[in-house]
Amino acid sequence: LARTEVTARGRLYAEAERVEAKLRYRSPAVPARVEETARGFRLELDEPAYGVAAGQAAVLYDGDTVVGYGLITASH
Repeated sequence: LARTEVTARGRLYAEAERVEAKLRYRSPAVPARVEETARGFRLELDEPAYGVAAGQAAVLYDGDTVVGYGLITASH
């Protein structure tokens, strides 16, 4: 089941519009647009990601720098 939108509860540590989102430990990072929300952030993935589920971690990178982290609450 491919997902292109992900909502997470967490925080952004730096302002960013575009990030590389790591959604599964062994999967490659996926380019995405990020939007901050009241409780975390929402991602619009450039390419579909498979196996995304609530409770997994979402780690956001700008190059080698972590710019955000959260627990996935929903995916569409």
